[in-house]
Amino acid sequence: MGFDSSGSHVKTGGIPKWLVGLVDISLVNLGFYFAFVFVTGDLQGFQLEPLFLLLPFLSLATALLFNSLGLYSRQLSGLMPVVRSLITGVIGLALFSVFFAFWTRAFVFQQGVFLAAPAIQLALLTGWRVLYWRLELWIHGQKRLLVIGSPEEVEQALEKLMCLPRGVFEVIKVIKPDQVDEFSAWLPRADAVMITGSLELEQKNRIIRECFDRSREVFIVPGLYEIILTRGMITQVHDTPVVECRDMQVTFGRLLFKRVFDLALALLMVLPALFLLPVLSLLIKATSPGPVIFAQDRVGFRNRIFTLYKFRTMINDAEEESGPVFSTEEDDRVTAVGRFLRATRLDELPQLYNVLRGDLSIVGPRPERPYFVNIFLEEMPEYNLRHLVKPGITGLAQVAGYYATNTRDKLRYDLYYVSDHSLLMDLRILLLTIPTLFNREASRGLSKEAVGRLTWPKS
Repeated sequence: MGFDSSGSHVKTGGIPKWLVGLVDISLVNLGFYFAFVFVTGDLQGFQLEPLFLLLPFLSLATALLFNSLGLYSRQLSGLMPVVRSLITGVIGLALFSVFFAFWTRAFVFQQGVFLAAPAIQLALLTGWRVLYWRLELWIHGQKRLLVIGSPEEVEQALEKLMCLPRGVFEVIKVIKPDQVDEFSAWLPRADAVMITGSLELEQKNRIIRECFDRSREVFIVPGLYEIILTRGMITQVHDTPVVECRDMQVTFGRLLFKRVFDLALALLMVLPALFLLPVLSLLIKATSPGPVIFAQDRVGFRNRIFTLYKFRTMINDAEEESGPVFSTEEDDRVTAVGRFLRATRLDELPQLYNVLRGDLSIVGPRPERPYFVNIFLEEMPEYNLRHLVKPGITGLAQVAGYYATNTRDKLRYDLYYVSDHSLLMDLRILLLTIPTLFNREASRGLSKEAVGRLTWPKS
């Protein structure tokens, strides 16, 4: 499964996933072989055995790592997310190869092999994925899309669709909830349908049924009801099938296990962080007057207020005149060093202290300020459900969306995490956090138009 920009799940289509994986594995192994030949100039007989020992394990690592990075999910957002994931995967495979060589003590390869292999592998894999992307577009063709929902929801959906690469979707009709009777007449002209919300359950059932009857794809922007169902289990009451929806509350055992995981990972990350803290502190102090560390109240687990710590990325007392506001794309309050810290996420290093103290987890919904929580609760009462788990330094909304992703879409990701989080999901989110470091758009502030659409409390 993968996440597309609408927040719905999509299935891999076109070229079989197993074939894509097989080509990936072959190119990774081929890249390692080419690196050896390039560095040594020859493949000597006594080195064949350790090479053959590495390749099966390298193949398994490739399949597991690339799958965790979402490289076998259907890609609707263009090539750049794929390339970022490939960079992360290739770096991971390089570290694995070095570790394997050290562990087996069987390799007599020159160090240059382990430096050249990632570059060659990345070149081969990128070329293949460009070809794969073009083939997928050719196989699927441009999909004619019907969009159904309220004007506000449709506007947000169309903004996301406009960000997709050309050739993926062509919107042929927008249908309002009170115009659903027109749906049947338009469906034969469409290849896919997107339901953005605000429809009665019976209307959704009718649309999905007709789409399935005509073999049309359906994309649903989920509400709380659909998200809860993802955790539901099919059971029966007497002879009637029912979906059992379980409470989102986290059990004591899971809380304890997650706490141990957080402590172990935070302690592991503290050591390299200690080397960066003095350097970053000097940069901040030398380029902008004011404190190095910025402290701010946030809403945490079960609505408890705690103090969150970050490196200061804005001028001192940035909200003294404006009051609480979101950062925008061209925010002149952000310092030059602050932009670098935000882009690389280094501004969040002090939050390891919050993790050790128990305020944060490594993975979880990002904590928000009490002022904005009260605003969001007025529009979205279900926003409070995200506080059923401990907030985190990184989360599903951060790896699947951007800083500028609207609050409702972020909430959908957060609620999906709350409803079905696990250690495996946490590990996958941690892996997917790495490619976001290469993505400047992920840390870009809100546009002024997006800030203007927020609902502010009445004075």
